[in-house]
Amino acid sequence: MSIISDQEAPGTPSEPRRSGQKRKAAALAVVVVLAAVVGYAVMKATQSGAAGGANAPGSGVLTTSSLVGQSAPSFKLPSLANSSQSVALGQLLGKPVVINFFSPACVPCHQEMPTFAALGAKYAGKINFIGVAETSGASAALQMVHADHVPYPTVLDANGDLVGPYLIPGVPVTVFVSAKGVVKGYVAGAISDKTLTQRVTALLSS
Repeated sequence: MSIISDQEAPGTPSEPRRSGQKRKAAALAVVVVLAAVVGYAVMKATQSGAAGGANAPGSGVLTTSSLVGQSAPSFKLPSLANSSQSVALGQLLGKPVVINFFSPACVPCHQEMPTFAALGAKYAGKINFIGVAETSGASAALQMVHADHVPYPTVLDANGDLVGPYLIPGVPVTVFVSAKGVVKGYVAGAISDKTLTQRVTALLSS
């Protein structure tokens, strides 16, 4: 009989070797599971981004809202130029209305304001434009509209009363309302001159 000290018979793994192999197998299983989970998450994120496209919240511009097709929330807010006077949405209906929510601290708002001013002047008497300053700083907002020669009324929403009703995620936001008070379009984020012009033109025929 052969006696093998400190070794198992050839072909028979020692207990430490068996334990090590089990640990390696368990670690490998964990790695495989984690890889599968991560891969699935990446796949879902990619699909979600592809489905959302330009309307995905992270892309900067939202071109739809649950408000579309609904009555525009009514409001009555103080005039930016004269706080003793107020402007109500009801006063503007009877003609299509374009509502531009902005803030003087918003760079895209400054960039698009000249186009709003130009279209407001061009369609005066056909479409009622109104600016809503989402800020507590009336003087900065007033300076902004004066600098761009905004010809239409602007009101001050100092307490953010319209943020909830109009589902405003941040400024700028533009809401297009029919003469009967139904929301026909919604754009959250910077709007291009071309898109704004197209939306305004379409509003006339709605």
